[in-house]
Amino acid sequence: MTSADSIWAKALEAHSDSLQSKVDTLQAKLDVLQAKTNLLYSVIETANDGVSNQLSSANYFLALIAVVIAIVGIGLGIYIGKKKREVDIMASTVESKKETVEALARIVDEKKENVDKIAKITEDLDKKIHSDLSALYKELRKEETNALLDRLVLEPQDVENLCPIICARDIDETGYVKLRTAYLKMKKMLGDPMYVDCTHDYSEAFLVLFFQHFFYYAIKDDEISPDFSDYYGEIFSRAYTRDMIKSTTDICKALSEETTKFDKEIVLVTYLKALNSSQFSADKIYLTLFDIIQPSDSV
Repeated sequence: MTSADSIWAKALEAHSDSLQSKVDTLQAKLDVLQAKTNLLYSVIETANDGVSNQLSSANYFLALIAVVIAIVGIGLGIYIGKKKREVDIMASTVESKKETVEALARIVDEKKENVDKIAKITEDLDKKIHSDLSALYKELRKEETNALLDRLVLEPQDVENLCPIICARDIDETGYVKLRTAYLKMKKMLGDPMYVDCTHDYSEAFLVLFFQHFFYYAIKDDEISPDFSDYYGEIFSRAYTRDMIKSTTDICKALSEETTKFDKEIVLVTYLKALNSSQFSADKIYLTLFDIIQPSDSV
């Protein structure tokens, strides 16, 4: 080996040592980087585990919150439903109370009207008491007469007791309906086993009342007019001349009406026969009769 080769060998060896030194240095640095990389990976791995745990915890928490919200929602729904029912009940109660109050208000208004009417009647009555006793007495007798007629409708058998009282009263046309109702009820009760207390025929007393107050209406009534023929004698025996003139006027008025449908001839002949057999002087009565009936009239 020459000296030149020896020099190149040494130089090459020195260069190799330098390269090895650099390699060792780079390896050391690589080892450090690998360690740092491993540490970073470990940190990242740890962070990922933490994030996963946090996410898992968050999911559990969210699920728990969802369950809580669902439970609260159900409870709130039940509570709201209960409160709604309570509100509906309260509304129904309020509406019912409102209707009750309105009904009470109407009753109060009606009572007020009645009170006002009573006050007016009382005031009028007070005026009549202090200023017109005669009118008050007539009103009272009218009310009493209506009460007597109502009594007859209820108990027709009481007619014999009430007949003298009612004969002495003035009765308006509305009383005819009550008297007629009582009379027909009495006739229906006769012979009915249900009315064992009605065994007597009170027709005469009723016909006296018809003759006294409503002869014009009764003589035109198909259910009453025929009954008079059997009782004219008894009726005329209780009558006065004034009654006979009035009855004659009534029968003439009924006979002269074109709308009258009863048998005029039978009614008139029966009446005149009974009149002729009565205790009355027929001159004035016949005069009244002929003054009313015109020669052209036929019966």
